[in-house]
Formats: sequence, C-alpha cells, structure tokens
Amino acid sequence: MILNYSSMKTLIFILALILNFGYTSAQEKLLEKGMESGKVEKGTYYKTQDNLLNKFIGVWQNEIDGKTFSLKIYKEKTLLKSHGVYIDVLKGLYCYSTVKCNFDNLDASLRRSESSIEMLEKGKVEFRVKDIKLEKLANVNFEILDNGSAKWVLFSRF
Repeated sequence: MILNYSSMKTLIFILALILNFGYTSAQEKLLEKGMESGKVEKGTYYKTQDNLLNKFIGVWQNEIDGKTFSLKIYKEKTLLKSHGVYIDVLKGLYCYSTVKCNFDNLDASLRRSESSIEMLEKGKVEFRVKDIKLEKLANVNFEILDNGSAKWVLFSRF
C-alpha cells in the first residue's frame, strides 16, 4: 500500500488524536476511601463517585412563616491551588423569599468545607456559608434523611 501526502496527514492526525485521548483519560482518577493525600499527581482530576454527590444536587425547598427557603446545590470541578489538582466540590446558593427565588440574584452562597467520603456515604456534608445581605459567615451541616427529605443545621457563626 502506498500512502500519498494527504493520506499520511490524515493518518498522523488520527494517531495524534488517539494519543491525546489516552493522555486525557490518564489524568482522571476516581477518588476513593483511604487514598493518601501525599501521593497526588499535579494536574490530575480526582473525581468523586457520582453516587456520593448526586444525591445532594438539586433545589431543596421549605415553607417557613409564609416564605420559601430555597437551597440550590450543584457540583463543580475545582482546582486546589495548594496541591495543583482538581476535585469535585459541592457548592450552592440559597434565598429566603415570598416570591420564587432567582438564583442569579442571591442572598448567600455556600461551598463544601471538610466532608470525608464516609460523611458523604452517610448523606452528610458540611458547608461554609457566606450571607451577603447580613455580611455573616457560618458553618452548617446538611443531611439527607431516610425519607428523602433534608435537614440543615447551623453549628457555628463568625
């Protein structure tokens, strides 16, 4: 078989594409219980198992004295600058209003603080909350209960 210039270019492009996909997939590792934090590879995405995080994701609502408390939780791939690695982080927004919440015009934001895989397995996560209107910071526990509802408990303010 004789290859002309155009065929060679196509072959090289296909090989480069295959090698690139192989390199990209090698940069993603599943975060597992018991992994040692000292053995991380810079530039790697340590992905959390979907079944651990997906149960938290969504909009959670509760009626309190004629107002609706809405909490929107989502997952975001985030760079940990101190280690040079990427991890999945639960983040969120909340509002407390008599009208439907507009998460673009929010009252406060939250991000996951220290939550181990064991906590996630139990349906629990800790968040650091920054309330923009009240100019307050707090830590809260968010827990999914057996009946599929959730509970949110403030455990420190500063």
